[in-house]
Amino acid sequence: MAAADSQGNFLSSQILIPILIEHLAIRRGLTGEVVKTVSGSDLIPKIAQFFNLPLYETAIGYKYIADRMLSADVLIGGEESGGVGYGMHIPERDALLSALLVLEAVVESGEDLTQAYQRLQQQVGFDSAYDRIDLPLASMAVRSRLVEQLQTHPPKEVAGQAVVDCLTVDGYKFRLADGRWLLIRFSGTEPVLRLYCEAANIQQVNQTLAWAKDWANRCQ
Repeated sequence: MAAADSQGNFLSSQILIPILIEHLAIRRGLTGEVVKTVSGSDLIPKIAQFFNLPLYETAIGYKYIADRMLSADVLIGGEESGGVGYGMHIPERDALLSALLVLEAVVESGEDLTQAYQRLQQQVGFDSAYDRIDLPLASMAVRSRLVEQLQTHPPKEVAGQAVVDCLTVDGYKFRLADGRWLLIRFSGTEPVLRLYCEAANIQQVNQTLAWAKDWANRCQ
């Protein structure tokens, strides 16, 4: 699932999931757990809390969200790559249903999608930008060296910011002193490094991802 606003700007699921949470909870009057992966935006738990909805976080991969749907009362579950599903439906991604719900949210709110997103950010007091890059590696041997580097000598500073926490549920998610985060993950089947970042603005995102690329190239 993805969308464009009235100006033609691309909107990823990082933007659409918060809009869908509000739509389902407020206009449709539904309740249940919000399920996100570790690569999901920090706005998602803030929106869930704002609407008094429980939150559950999983490793990356829709199968983990589907497993949670089979064992809990889930309102919505989604991942950064665009897969979104609903507890009122089947425990699987459904892009057509998601598209219809996004259109319904636009019609019933009377807001452009970007306007709705910015309003939600203001309501919870959280502004951010996000991006992800996939970095090809020379070989699986290089992949192994980078994994070893993260296991034995994880960075204590990223892009000039001290690392205050590291989550290893899926990859290595470094939370930095100014609130931004960097997630470093490896493809399990090919020599590809996946780099994710959310920060206060796109300049900080680009700076952090550039640091991560330089780190990976140095360690190769």
